[in-house]
Amino acid sequence: MKNPVNDVIDSYADHDYTDEVDRDFRDWLTDPAHAGEKESGLQRLWMRTEADDTPGFDQSLRDMRRATGIYARRRERLLSRRLILWRVAAVVIAAVSLTALFLTTRPLQQPDLLQSYIPTAQTGTITLPDGTLAMVNSRSTLIYPQEFAGKERCVYLIGEANFRVKPDAAHPFVVKAADIQVTALGTEFNIAAYPDEEEIRATLLSGSVAVDYDSLSRRTILEPGHQLAWNKSTRQAGLTRPDLDDVTAWQRGDIVMRSLTPDEIFTRLGRRFPCTFIYNSHNLKDDRYTLTFGNDASLSEVMDIITRVMGNVRYRLEGDRCYIY
Repeated sequence: MKNPVNDVIDSYADHDYTDEVDRDFRDWLTDPAHAGEKESGLQRLWMRTEADDTPGFDQSLRDMRRATGIYARRRERLLSRRLILWRVAAVVIAAVSLTALFLTTRPLQQPDLLQSYIPTAQTGTITLPDGTLAMVNSRSTLIYPQEFAGKERCVYLIGEANFRVKPDAAHPFVVKAADIQVTALGTEFNIAAYPDEEEIRATLLSGSVAVDYDSLSRRTILEPGHQLAWNKSTRQAGLTRPDLDDVTAWQRGDIVMRSLTPDEIFTRLGRRFPCTFIYNSHNLKDDRYTLTFGNDASLSEVMDIITRVMGNVRYRLEGDRCYIY
């Protein structure tokens, strides 16, 4: 099955890159966001590259690790002599395209792939080449081809999006998102797959979809109104019937948070508002709260209510920062 992320990685593997891209790579590599995806992308290429006893490889690798600040973070068992240092760097740069902050749709290095990034506090609607409508949530990236070709219509998602798939029985529509994959013919479904959340959630609004998860080793066929939640840490899956108005609240600009911890609440508010929340999670209780706000609620109004509900929390807004005590 064709994988857009691997296509992007492969397209960079054999090309030179500019000093500007090199600097972006170093910044991106030391950022903990999407660490698993960076690791798996490199490991895939390491495993498929023919053996190459490159003189000085180990020393070059150590120098690169020191320069980027990740010297102690890579596991020794993953260090293969199959790839020279700067080819590794060229491949990792590919993933920069997956997480860079683009305000508009732009072409990737490979000519038939596009990506759209939706900034904080915004949503965007994208019409895909087959007529499928994708509504993409804040801080989410959607990668898709300029034209669908082959047996499947395949896109890659980081974050959350709602898809209204144009029917085409001969060409299933496939969304790949971290450790989950959703296949549909003609339907509407929502996927929430943010890297900073433990759960990946696939919710079927209409039609029928197949959800593959657990490294694509397990499959569940969803019925309308059902949601499959896959926990990346515990490797457990759950099937529920959520309130669909809650699932689609973000599309209307509403904020609906059901049974969330303070840490989870502030993480979600960080996508909804252009604000950085600064707090010590160890000082917050693990109690769970349910909160609902309309699309016109300001950050100060939201925080006023949250502090009243939690009782033991105060906040202070300073520019684009919110300090939690």
